[in-house]
Amino acid sequence: MKIENLYQKFLQSPEQVKQSTGETQRPKEPVQESPPARGDRVELSQTAKDIKKIESVLKTSPEVRADKVRSIKEQIEAGTYQVDSKKIANAMLTDLIKDMA
Repeated sequence: MKIENLYQKFLQSPEQVKQSTGETQRPKEPVQESPPARGDRVELSQTAKDIKKIESVLKTSPEVRADKVRSIKEQIEAGTYQVDSKKIANAMLTDLIKDMA
């Protein structure tokens, strides 16, 4: 085979090459879609659902604020940290009411 013949084949379109080699394109057969499989089911337990909910809450929760922690720590060490018990009790009751709803 001569190099010129190979070069000529590269210049031809893919259809011309197939015709010259005797290859013809067969029509594609229609693809039949199979019905979805039935019988397999997945059901999450309540515990798994609760874990998923907790994970989503943790992902949306803000990171620990190091500056706030450092400030409170310094106040505790200096003996100047004051706890507002009414504010804490109010927040606890608010959370309780939300959980009951």
